[in-house]
Amino acid sequence: MYSSASIRVAVLLAVFAITGCATSYQPSQVQYDSVRITDKAPRDPKLEAILSPYADSVNSSMNKVIAELAISMEKKLPEGTLNNLVADALLAEAKKAYGIVDAAFVNYGGVRISQIPAGPITIGKVFELMPFDNLLIIQELKGSVFQEFLNRIAERGGWPVAGVQFVIKDKKAIDVLVGGKPLDPQVTYRVANSDYIANGGDDCDMLRKLPQINKGILMRDAFLQYFEAQARQGKKLNAALENRIRYAQ
Repeated sequence: MYSSASIRVAVLLAVFAITGCATSYQPSQVQYDSVRITDKAPRDPKLEAILSPYADSVNSSMNKVIAELAISMEKKLPEGTLNNLVADALLAEAKKAYGIVDAAFVNYGGVRISQIPAGPITIGKVFELMPFDNLLIIQELKGSVFQEFLNRIAERGGWPVAGVQFVIKDKKAIDVLVGGKPLDPQVTYRVANSDYIANGGDDCDMLRKLPQINKGILMRDAFLQYFEAQARQGKKLNAALENRIRYAQ
């Protein structure tokens, strides 16, 4: 099984190979020039020779097929098939790592691909999908705070979600269901999210001061693990539109 950490190590080795023997100095003056890098830029044969073994290793890892999409999937508001796939993946892996988890969320801006065609999916494609080193964390949210968080998602037109359904009306989340049951303001829910959002990203200040349970799992690695597990079971990655989030009529 590949992890994004092992691939990052290969990249760092390439950097150390270039910089490891360099003499450290403190320049008295630094001047920056704008340099446009294109395919026409001259190549340095010596530098390419140093990087080649590492580039081959990284490219081999990135091009490895780990799963297959049954259908073409897209990221959309308020709900998309790609939205549901990544949210389902996060919820499944969160349950494996943390036990009971009621719902999972992936911030819309964190998903960096708009569409993935049906067919093979590579490690490199997962890196494109989630290039950030965000961590998969758990927070316990009282129902009233959970409602406030869902309202923020409603204001933004929807996010990838799993374990929860709601309707967006006047930029608020209404008719909220968690695990098929109405959200209770007095109940505490265990929610999977990214550390970026839990730390107040995307204006989610209501989460910022709440404790986090963190086992150091990258969200990207959670996707990789879920996709590989589906492939080992002989399953293609699939998702459908389920009215997890919809606009009021």
